[in-house]
Amino acid sequence: MTGEAVPGARRVVALGWDYLLIVGWLALLAGAYLLGVRPLAGAPLGVADLVITGLSVLPVWAYLVVTEAGAAQATWGKRRARLIVTAAAGGRAGLARIMTRNAVKLLPWELAHLAVLRFWTAEAESVIAVPALVLCYALVGVTVALAVLRRDRAALHDLVAGTRVVVRT
Repeated sequence: MTGEAVPGARRVVALGWDYLLIVGWLALLAGAYLLGVRPLAGAPLGVADLVITGLSVLPVWAYLVVTEAGAAQATWGKRRARLIVTAAAGGRAGLARIMTRNAVKLLPWELAHLAVLRFWTAEAESVIAVPALVLCYALVGVTVALAVLRRDRAALHDLVAGTRVVVRT
């Protein structure tokens, strides 16, 4: 492994490959919905939140955790871009760091679900929806700003978890 910062374009390429898998999963969920599978029909918002998280965010989180904590230390996209996830100090990141890294990475997505579901169902829960959406965009902004401005390209989830993405040698 090198200690050099990974070029931003390389991380974007890796992200793009991983998004292909994620979009594929979401397309399967959308297809099921179009075929009449409606697990949220009439469900209270709290239950809908859990179902949406369980069907979309948790499978993606599990994919990220299993692949980055596994032998390759990288998702399918990172492997294609020749990148791996390590501990900030070097060496394997360990399961707890990888779990934390990806929970923080996916937090904006979860916050967006909370907000959009409330706006979409016209429930009078703007006290939850508006702050969730503002926090979602703030976290994304901070993450992107850190990845662009820091010399080591560490994003918010890397800083919180004590990880970094490096070039695989």
